[in-house]
Amino acid sequence: MRKIVALALIASLYAGCFTMKYVAPVGTEVSTLSELQPASFEKQVKVWYALWGLVPITDNSSDAIISRYKLKEVRVTTKFTFLDFVIGAFTGVATIVPKTMVIEGNP
Repeated sequence: MRKIVALALIASLYAGCFTMKYVAPVGTEVSTLSELQPASFEKQVKVWYALWGLVPITDNSSDAIISRYKLKEVRVTTKFTFLDFVIGAFTGVATIVPKTMVIEGNP
């Protein structure tokens, strides 16, 4: 019974909303890369949330990275890394959890 309760608590740490905004900067022309197209640039950004994903604490948008690195072709994905899981196991008690946004592209 304890194992089931522990698994339910761990699973609840990652059952949030986790909104991410996949947007390009205003006034720029950006196209999307397919999953198979190569990318010369990759940046992983840790996005932090409160209330298990309901409220973003840090910037959850891709436009600042696209603008800063002048990307013209972009692929954005989100994932839970092993590090996100480990951090969330400790900070999730206080309802703070991370998720990773991966921005790949070509200038």
